[in-house]
Amino acid sequence: MDRIAIPEDYEDRLRAAYTAAERLPEGPVRDNALRALAGAPTRERFDDAREAAAKAGAMAAGLMTAGFDGTDPGRVVWLRLDYTGRLGSLAVSPTVDRMSGRAVAKAVQTAWDAAEAARAEHVMRAERTAADLLARCQADARSADLREWIERSPERFTSEATDDDLCEAEVTFAGRLTAFRFLVPHATADSDHEALSAAVSAAIELAQRRASDRLAALFEATSR
Repeated sequence: MDRIAIPEDYEDRLRAAYTAAERLPEGPVRDNALRALAGAPTRERFDDAREAAAKAGAMAAGLMTAGFDGTDPGRVVWLRLDYTGRLGSLAVSPTVDRMSGRAVAKAVQTAWDAAEAARAEHVMRAERTAADLLARCQADARSADLREWIERSPERFTSEATDDDLCEAEVTFAGRLTAFRFLVPHATADSDHEALSAAVSAAIELAQRRASDRLAALFEATSR
């Protein structure tokens, strides 16, 4: 919108254009010209659209730069998701060497669920704040159907662990963590907490990447 400027004599130009169009011989050319002029925005409408665009841009920028944190009650695992639900960072406490792999895996899932809840709450607050802006948007039934299909899809994607992997993650089509487990006995006791954090992050990121690749392939196939 910043690239478009309404000239000071905009209204004068519109009136002159109307006068010229009305002098045209009756027919399709005259009708089309008058129809186009009738759809020309007023200065007020342009200013309103520019204000709405600025508000939408600010809301999008705020959402795209936001991070959503989650942890478990014992603060064993801390992680951050970006606005799309992708894992941004994850850390486990040095105290994991005193915990079982099952307990730490549960802490990973609990921390993830907390971050997802924070993300959902942020989106709801943004939607309430920008309710007037969203009301102006034209409904896109195809996008709504696609989002619903993604949410309901039973397909799951794992990190497809091998014998050399420490852990395995499972996510939905949308990238939401649904299962996490350690594959090696005493993994939490025998691993440095920083190395463990890296292994957990890598497993989740790989599963999310496989879900994203699958979704991109579906988009490409349906758009042909």
